[in-house]
Amino acid sequence: MIILDTHIWIWWVANQSKLSEKQLNYLKEYESEGLGISIISCWEIAKLAPEK
Repeated sequence: MIILDTHIWIWWVANQSKLSEKQLNYLKEYESEGLGISIISCWEIAKLAPEK
């Protein structure tokens, strides 16, 4: 399993072109083995959400 950096996670989920073909292949290769997300990354995403 690999743990994704917050930016890599956002770019991958949003299917943004900021990831190289090599990086995308690496993610696809490890997707079946598990990709982890740090609880800190979840907090960082929550901080980006607009308050209501």
